[in-house]
Amino acid sequence: MEDANELEPKHMINELVRVRVLDDPNPGNYYSRIDDAVKKMLIITWPTENGVPLPIRPDQMLGFSMVREGIAYFFNGLVDTFTREPLPSVTIIISSDIKRVQRRQDYRIKCLIPIEAVATLSETAGGLHPVEMRLKTNTYDLSASGVSLRASTAIPDGTLLVIKLSMPDGDNSIKSSSRVAHCFLAPDNPNVFHVGIQFMNIEERDKSRLARFINRTQLKRVQM
Repeated sequence: MEDANELEPKHMINELVRVRVLDDPNPGNYYSRIDDAVKKMLIITWPTENGVPLPIRPDQMLGFSMVREGIAYFFNGLVDTFTREPLPSVTIIISSDIKRVQRRQDYRIKCLIPIEAVATLSETAGGLHPVEMRLKTNTYDLSASGVSLRASTAIPDGTLLVIKLSMPDGDNSIKSSSRVAHCFLAPDNPNVFHVGIQFMNIEERDKSRLARFINRTQLKRVQM
């Protein structure tokens, strides 16, 4: 039976993978596709970077990473054989477990992404004079279920707000009605407040975008 934190090779056919040379201090961004899988062996399309093929030699150790159904995986493999005819391909012996990078859906990463937040606050304790508060800053950390930021003013727990995230994938901004889950003085900077925000009605498409961004960011950090 497949381990919840691992992936069987047979389930990887047709997946796109990023390939790097493990002993290269400056590995390029080579990409390939898994054409076939038999037990602990994979047949992949010869990896290329902008049309330039990856230099390959026998018994070369390569690192692989991929994102499948919103989950990031990585593993190592040894070059067994390769051919250029009829189609350039490489046979890889899988030499490690195929492990998922994250173990929970709401894995949180520290990152700086432009964010705008609009909240309606009460100017007095009785709430007689509501005022609109606008924040335009960067995120402190991010998950598929929420985000945190730093603010110069406290925002009470339970405050409803609307946030807009300017994601680096070039697509439209992510917008969601949200609520403040917690707000406290930042332990590393007592002059600002750490504000945790929970998404309330984020669209599934946007939640998937966040999950992909988080997985890819984590993969890059693991490979550095």
